[in-house]
Amino acid sequence: MPGCLVWGEQRTKECSNWRDDGHEECTEWRDDGHSECQSWDKNCCDWWPCSWGCKLITWFCTASVWISSWVCIAAVWVSSWVCTAWAVVTTAICLMWDVVVTIINAVVVTIESILGWVWSAIAAIIAVILSIPILGAFIRWIISLATAIVWTIASIADTIAGLLGIRPEKLLRVCPVILADERSRPVDTIDHAVDQLQAAAHLLKREANIRLVPSAPLQYVTGFSGTPIVTKDWITVLDREPGDSDTLDPPCDANAFGADLGVAGSKFNLLMTVHCFYGGWRRLLGYGAPVSVFFVRSVKPSKDGCGTWIVDFVTVAAQPMPTSQDLRRVACHEIGHTGNLWHLGATDNADNLMATPRPMVTDVMNYRLYDWQVLLLRASKHVSYF
Repeated sequence: MPGCLVWGEQRTKECSNWRDDGHEECTEWRDDGHSECQSWDKNCCDWWPCSWGCKLITWFCTASVWISSWVCIAAVWVSSWVCTAWAVVTTAICLMWDVVVTIINAVVVTIESILGWVWSAIAAIIAVILSIPILGAFIRWIISLATAIVWTIASIADTIAGLLGIRPEKLLRVCPVILADERSRPVDTIDHAVDQLQAAAHLLKREANIRLVPSAPLQYVTGFSGTPIVTKDWITVLDREPGDSDTLDPPCDANAFGADLGVAGSKFNLLMTVHCFYGGWRRLLGYGAPVSVFFVRSVKPSKDGCGTWIVDFVTVAAQPMPTSQDLRRVACHEIGHTGNLWHLGATDNADNLMATPRPMVTDVMNYRLYDWQVLLLRASKHVSYF
């Protein structure tokens, strides 16, 4: 079912629940008020003319309670009708935008599938220059920062629409790569990579109406289809290209920025240039920049993965299969960092995708994103309509 329709149904249900809860609160308020009026009457004076005065006040009290309750119920019903009407209007706009995007995207994908190779070849030449340690890395950071600002500003209209409840499907391109150790043996399994990306595909589609797609030619998609199915074809395995400790065991946290400035950052940038060649022009310009997901041997110190906002790749540490439910979120969590999201404390955000330390969950699908996180993620340069 289209994402817009699902969200429309959820909003309509929320309107109905709000109406029912409001009606119940109005009724309870009426009953409590009526009881208070009657209680006051019973405890009032019983001698004339005071008793007559008590009766008049009681009648006035009861009448005001009933009138107020009718006004309350009417306001709740009118508000629920407005809420439902707004849900219908925003859903219709969302669906129409999905239709427009589907048509335009088909044209864009066709043109990019033909000319994208040439554009990426030009970008690859620049990427090699930007792979120079220190100097090249600083220039990469400047370009990344500039493109992030530009495309975030360009997403203001989409963010405003999102605040109003209009969130058509957007795309996030990924290029998954499993590295090999010093003896050219893959450090992780394809099954684990597929499992990680499938969990990310489900979470991003359900929470933010973002479709995960491989960074490859001829990827025709539409907002009128369900959650994408990740296959082995998405994954590149470097079984003939030995790695080294710089890329196999990269650091995280503050050390990750230092590593990206040095030799490790240079090597990861070259890996993206070669093995994530298609879409290289998007990385350079920033629009819909693919996120390279490198499955490595380990992430120091004792991390499950790592992602930083300034770079176009994330790392995911190898895990045995089957993987525990809480660890299935790693790739999506790290992709979230590239998409403007930061860590939240686990105590008050136990079911949030970005909570840390990692919450223990019984099902990876229990993870959620707040509305403000969804808007930030959709405004990321990695997330685009075309």
